[in-house]
Order: sequence, then C-alpha cells, then structure tokens
Amino acid sequence: MKSFNEKISWDKLKKSLKVGEQITGTVIRHEQYGVFVDIGYEFDGLIQITDFRDEATMTQEEYPVIGSKINVIVLGFKDFGCQIWLGVKQVNL
Repeated sequence: MKSFNEKISWDKLKKSLKVGEQITGTVIRHEQYGVFVDIGYEFDGLIQITDFRDEATMTQEEYPVIGSKINVIVLGFKDFGCQIWLGVKQVNL
C-alpha cells in the first residue's frame, strides 16, 4: 500500500495513482452522499455511501470516524472538478 504526502498537479496525480491501486488515507469529512479522504495530495478522494453499504442512506454513526486511517482502492478519476473516486468494499477482494 502506498501512502503519500505531497502536492502535485492533477495530471501528474493521475499518472502516479493507478485505478485498482490500494492506498491509505485519513477520513476528513462526512457528507450525506459519502466520506472524503485525505490521500496525501491536494486533491481529496470520495467514497460514496453506496460503497459502504447497498442502501444510499447512512447515519453519521455508521461513517468511519474523522481522523481515522482507512485503506481504499482507487476506482477512477473525473477530470471535471478533479475528483478521485475511492472504494472500500474492494480492498479485501
């Protein structure tokens, strides 16, 4: 697993991280639609609620604790808005 701590451009980040790669990040924020994870770059990753469970709703108590370390898989990138999609269900597959 890689863990990073640097700031690079979006294009360089996409070349550095590969879809399917497992990395470690820190939970930094909860939203109704998912959890944001600091992966050590200036771009944070998003784990959507449906990646934690099949239903599209969760209570705040069900989210991972802010500040906790979490192992994630890079699922993809969305250039518009520089978004990184992350997954947790796929980590132990």
